[in-house]
Amino acid sequence: MKKRLLSLTLAAVMAFSMVGCGSKTAATEAPTTAAPAAETTEAAAEEAVTEAAEAASESDGNWKIAILTGTVSQGEEEFRAAEKALATYGPEHIVTATYPDNFMSEMETTVSQIVSFASDPDVKAIVMCQAVPGAKAGFDKVREMGRDDILLIAGTPQEDPAVIAAAADIVMYADEAAQGDTIMEKCAEWGIDVLVHYSFPRHMAMELIVARHELLQKNADALGIELVDVTAPDPTAEAGLSASQQFILEDVPQQLKKYEGKKVAFFTTNCGMQPSLQAACLDEPNAYYPQPCCPSPYHAFPATLGLELAIGGDDEEALTQIAAKLQEHDAVGRFSTWASPVAMTIIEIGVEYAKAYIEGEVAEKNDSEKLKEMFNNKVEGAKIGFYKNAEGTEFDNYYTILLAPIDFNDYLK
Repeated sequence: MKKRLLSLTLAAVMAFSMVGCGSKTAATEAPTTAAPAAETTEAAAEEAVTEAAEAASESDGNWKIAILTGTVSQGEEEFRAAEKALATYGPEHIVTATYPDNFMSEMETTVSQIVSFASDPDVKAIVMCQAVPGAKAGFDKVREMGRDDILLIAGTPQEDPAVIAAAADIVMYADEAAQGDTIMEKCAEWGIDVLVHYSFPRHMAMELIVARHELLQKNADALGIELVDVTAPDPTAEAGLSASQQFILEDVPQQLKKYEGKKVAFFTTNCGMQPSLQAACLDEPNAYYPQPCCPSPYHAFPATLGLELAIGGDDEEALTQIAAKLQEHDAVGRFSTWASPVAMTIIEIGVEYAKAYIEGEVAEKNDSEKLKEMFNNKVEGAKIGFYKNAEGTEFDNYYTILLAPIDFNDYLK
């Protein structure tokens, strides 16, 4: 009820302000209601307004969902997921844009794009993935504009959980902390001696990445695996992504030489470094790759292996093709990932949830049961939980997603 009343009020304000431009909104077309008689109760009056709002909404269907992602170079999966949503629902319902590759120094551009979305009265939801720095400031601007009617969804956030959870209605992220268990379980299965962990100070200041690293260290100590931290160049720094990728290509051989005769697993916290890391490990018999930072069949594998995979297509077929290529390099038992693309799934479910909310199928901005149901229908075996920080505070709008690493041998024909 409150949501519908607020939406109607906002629409009326916008209609009034845009009359000079000749704009016509649902609010101007809504049927008018007579002033209630003295004996009419407040509840009855509210009900009449609600019915008018519903009639206006049903009559025009003018709604849009805005999707903000990185570029192909920084996050192809998210970019392709936005393209898929646009192809599915058309430009009348989906609008897309990208934030800058150098988002750390161009944060204002990210904020401006979010504000631009919210300036369109037909935009009823914004789905941002990855929710890079600037997401929180942009979402705050949306609320300052009076757009409380907009559903704000943040996927794969890079701002502290408490900060982004307060700004967004829904937050979704791969369970990075719990990956400290699953990565090490795969390393134990492979008999790994050393795990090289590539990152940089900006990432190592992020709460969830730190939590994962701490669990990796704890498990490494318990398993007798040496965890080696290597600082790589930040891809958002002045030298850019190419410098980070080149560093990986040069450092992996050095690490293998340093730990000659040992099984060495490599992991990096950055999406843009995945192609270089996969390429560096591919033909080295003692190099192992437990998973990308955003586990998926499509995260760097197509480029590394020269495959033309339909990103977001048949996951099973994609894994089969990857396994066949890995076998050519005698690497099928040295690589792993998740069976489904977590980043793409976040956008797909974010859009579906937003559509259900806009159309009234979901009554609340944060309906945990509905969201979990959508995930379970989409990804078999997904474990969906709520994020809990080190102090034990649980965030009921911050959802974590966890899948188990796969064995590519299971996909060989």
